[in-house]
Order: sequence, then C-alpha cells, then structure tokens
Amino acid sequence: MNRSSISNPSVDHNNETKSNLEQTHSPVISWTTTDVTNWLESLNLSNFIHRLCTENGVDGLTLLMMKEDDLKQPPLSIERLRDIKKLWYHIRLLQCQQNDFYSSLDDRLTKHNHSSLSPSHLLGTNEDSCSIHAKTKPIFKTLNGEKRKTLVSFIYALISGIWTSFIMVVVHNRVPNVQKYPPLPDLFLDNIPLIHWAFTVSEFLIVVMGITFLLILIFHKYWSIILRRFFALGGTIFFLRSITMLVTSLSVPGQHLECTPLQYGTTREIFTRWLQIFLFQGLSIHGIRSCGDYMFSGHTVMLTLLNHCITEYTTSDFYVVHLLSWLCNILGMILILAAHEHYTIDVLIAFFLTSRLFLYYHSLANNAVLHSISDNRLSIWFPMFSYFERNIQCMVPNVLRVPWPLALIYSHEDDEENKNDKTPLINCDNERCMHRKKQ
Repeated sequence: MNRSSISNPSVDHNNETKSNLEQTHSPVISWTTTDVTNWLESLNLSNFIHRLCTENGVDGLTLLMMKEDDLKQPPLSIERLRDIKKLWYHIRLLQCQQNDFYSSLDDRLTKHNHSSLSPSHLLGTNEDSCSIHAKTKPIFKTLNGEKRKTLVSFIYALISGIWTSFIMVVVHNRVPNVQKYPPLPDLFLDNIPLIHWAFTVSEFLIVVMGITFLLILIFHKYWSIILRRFFALGGTIFFLRSITMLVTSLSVPGQHLECTPLQYGTTREIFTRWLQIFLFQGLSIHGIRSCGDYMFSGHTVMLTLLNHCITEYTTSDFYVVHLLSWLCNILGMILILAAHEHYTIDVLIAFFLTSRLFLYYHSLANNAVLHSISDNRLSIWFPMFSYFERNIQCMVPNVLRVPWPLALIYSHEDDEENKNDKTPLINCDNERCMHRKKQ
C-alpha cells in the first residue's frame, strides 16, 4: 500500500488549524481570543486553551505583554515546569516577531526617558536573546554623509598630527639642561637598570598591533565606523598631549639621553625636523629621537588605543587575539620604562586617559537614549561626537565580510549555492551570527 495514500487525522487537523490561522493575515495585536485558540491548536498546545482563553480571555495584546512570571503566578498558576517552559518558548518566539509593536512604543517612551518595552526589557532577559532593535532598526538611520564623516575624522587626526609634530620640535628646543636639571626621582626608573633595546622592541609591538588592527578593518563589515572612531579618539588624545607637554617641560628621565636645548634654531631646521617627526611618526626605529615630549607617553597611547580597538571590534571567538593584545599592551609599557624613555607617571597617565576616553566614547555611542532627536544635550556638550555618532542607532555588531577583490571571486560561488539551497535564513544576535532554519 502507498504511504502517501494513508491519511492521518491529527496531521489533517493541524493543517486545518494552521490554514485558519494564516488566513487572518492580521498582526498579533489585533488577535481575538479565537485567534489565540487557533494559534495554540496549531502548536499542539490545546491543553492550555481552557486556562488561557476560556477562563482568562487572553487575546493578542495580552500575549505581547506577558512575561514568564505571569504563567507561574495567579490566575494562570501553571505548576509543571515542562508546561511553563514549553508555552513560554512559543510565546517568546511570537513576541520576537512583532517588531513594529515594540519599536513604536520604544520611540514614544524614549522621548520621555522611560525604559524600553521591547521584549529584551519587558521580559527581564538580556538584549542578545531577542534582538528586536537590530531587526527593526538598521545600524544607520541613513547612509547619507557616512563616508564624508570618515573623511572629516581623518582630516581632524591629520591636523592633530601636524600640530603635535610641530609642538614636539618646540618642546625639544625648550628641554631643560640635564646638567642643571638632573632626572627627577622615580621609583621605577631608580630601581630598574637601563635596557637599551627595550624601546625598539616596544615600537615593534606597536607595528604588530597596527597590522592586526589593519586586518580587522579589511575584514570588518563596518570598517568605516571603526576607522572614524579611531581617528577621532587618536586626534583628541594627541591634541591633549601636545598641550600638556607644551605647558610643562620636564627634565630628561635618564642621563643616557642626548638632549641639547635650542638645537633647531632656523626656520629651515624647524621645518625639516617637523617633517621628519610627522612622516615617521616619531618612531626611533626610523632614527627619530625627540626630547621634552614626556607628559604623557605617545607610545603608550598608541599601544592602548590599538589594544582597545582590537578587543572591542572582534568577537569573543578571538580570545587568543584578545589575550595577546593585552600582553603586548602591558609588555610595551614595561619596555618603555625599562628603556628609561619616560617617567612612570607619563606611562600611567597615558594608559588611564586613553582607556577612559575610549570607554566613555563607546558608552555614549551605545546609549540609545542619547540618540533621540528630541534630546539636544549631546550636540551641545559633545558637538564632534554628536556629528560622528548621531546616525548610529545601536551597538556596532562585529560582522566579518569578504573584502573587495576577494568578493569578486566568491560572489559567483555564493550565487550558485543560494540557487540550490532553498532553506530560509534567520538573523540572530544583532547580525553577529546566522544559522539555517531546521526543516
């Protein structure tokens, strides 16, 4: 006998209830008690119909506003853990599909600084379990002007680099005479012997971390946002550094440093020295030796900024990279001190300022309330930050991409695979992962 000719009453009943449910074509918020009954029957949850629909008249709006505790507490008072979890699983999935309902409520409440009513807040769970905002709102409000912002941030960092390079020439001419002003007492430098090669190794660590960060930019989907933030933070920190080392001239931290005041007197000498520092970024591996730029350490700034960018914009799967990045950051700071190129306070302040500024910037950028159109405080207190981040609506997801010439190679293969594979895709966790829906 042919199996296909055998009819299964239970299957026919399920297909009938599912078809009845699909025929409504109405959003969940407009469901009646009858629609909820059909929904429960389509999921083989008929044993809950009496308690939910008959006794308590649960409709679509009630389902959208429910929490797991509502199933455990009166008047429902479901006792079996299996029943609670099974029913809650399907209610949860239903809620996560209703983006428009929660987004409209969130937009109204945000203007008045109220808490969000999206499932991630309403249900008392963390945001990643149901990325309502990621599905409802794209990461950009509009793509207009995004490339221009990256260009502006680059120009800002470029101006800051030009200015800082010039100030380094000025402070070199103002460095105190080591014979008259000996090195200041320093607990670390006074007890650690000088290691001549340590400073060179620290600069090689900067180069390695810089290459790692460049690879992240190449393969990251939102590389323009990351690069824009890197330029904005780097330009701001180095501009602050130029001010601190200009207003206060510290004596050289070691007798081994050959620093002569007023070494660059003519305009030509000053311009040539400025150009060398700017082009080679003040690295001693390129033969650049500067004096007087001690408060605070620019090498530590770069180590810390690169470390935070690497760990922030890669997923937890790259935990080995995160660990090595932190080791390079800490080891580089120790090597700078071992070379007696900076005072301990220079390195500590550089690490603290860079890390705090990075964390504060990203905390503000990830705060959705500050991006409300009706809230103008951000543009008043932080105008540059507001210009760069106003268009970003959520935390930047760490999504990798195939960069442009490799994309041309794989595009044809992907098209063929998509034609042969009819399985739908489901986005999850703010686009950080993708999985195939099981048939």
